[in-house]
Amino acid sequence: MARIVVAEVCPDCGSLDVRASEPRWFRVELDRRDDLDDGWVERLEFECRDCRLVWD
Repeated sequence: MARIVVAEVCPDCGSLDVRASEPRWFRVELDRRDDLDDGWVERLEFECRDCRLVWD
């Protein structure tokens, strides 16, 4: 399966310095994630490192 990668841009300031996290993923111990789900991402949160805006 091919994965598509795109650059996320901050909707407020236009910065490309954006980080992404999957909030659910960080609630599970890293060693046990494969046991608990199939790896699909249901929701991502993005945060601009310049202006600190958070969106999903």
